[in-house]
Amino acid sequence: MKNIALTVLVAFILSSLISCGQDNSTVVAMNDDVVNEEIESIKTEPHNYGGWYCPDNLNGFPAVDIGDWKNVPVVNGRMATKEETQNGTSLIFVDAEKYPNAKPLDMTMPKLARFYCENTKREELIIVIQAINVDNDSVVGFRYLNGGNGSAWLKEVEFLTDNEIRMIPPSRFVSQTVQIKAGQDKIWKVLTNPDKVDLFNPIFDKDHKLKADWRKSSNVNYHYQNAGALTAAYAYKLFVNFYIQNDYDNMRYTEKFLLLENELTGITELKIVCGPFEDDFETQKRILINWGQKVKELSEK
Repeated sequence: MKNIALTVLVAFILSSLISCGQDNSTVVAMNDDVVNEEIESIKTEPHNYGGWYCPDNLNGFPAVDIGDWKNVPVVNGRMATKEETQNGTSLIFVDAEKYPNAKPLDMTMPKLARFYCENTKREELIIVIQAINVDNDSVVGFRYLNGGNGSAWLKEVEFLTDNEIRMIPPSRFVSQTVQIKAGQDKIWKVLTNPDKVDLFNPIFDKDHKLKADWRKSSNVNYHYQNAGALTAAYAYKLFVNFYIQNDYDNMRYTEKFLLLENELTGITELKIVCGPFEDDFETQKRILINWGQKVKELSEK
């Protein structure tokens, strides 16, 4: 009965894009209003530590270049403290009074692994930073290479061998933050309004190789020609922040654009994460810097 209930909860969690906030606080990824006969019949409340999807947590867990995956902070040999789950060191805080038998699994972090993500519709490379047993369930907490975090059941991830890791080509992410003196609603229109695409084209299409109607199949006024086929796209407001994420099949390429508005100062941060890039990293970095400045210019008019 317990497994059925957990399956119902996970299906509910994965059905929507969950924001974990920008202070990296642990979020309870379960809706208390969910009504299900199976859940109501359980006397002991099941844990809710598996199945989180928080790709927009770019401050708490920024993108990691493949060459740096071993250097991310972790906690080994014990359960993480609440402070460690709030400062980017770990992910899952378990209430010891509620789950006194919870314990870390016998493995050393970090570990590089594969994980099929239902939201991006592709297999992701992840950095597992936590592996625990809670209520007889083995759960892992991980970072996405392109930023953000998630959790899953141990059986859902496949750890890479040393030889597989050596075969991964060197690649890097372009990560930058642009300070814009404008509200996020105005910036959103600059990012997504197709009428403004002609103002951006010269930045990333100097050779005029793009088809004239490329914007019809995109949700943002930016384009990377080597992205491959689109596997998933999201462009809307996550709670209070506008967020765009596009995932492609070439090199697991992803675009993330997040708006964080400070209403007191009138400043909005545009956080940009794109990649991974290989030999063209420096070229794409210059393009994205220029593109971000164009967004700032148009938004501040």
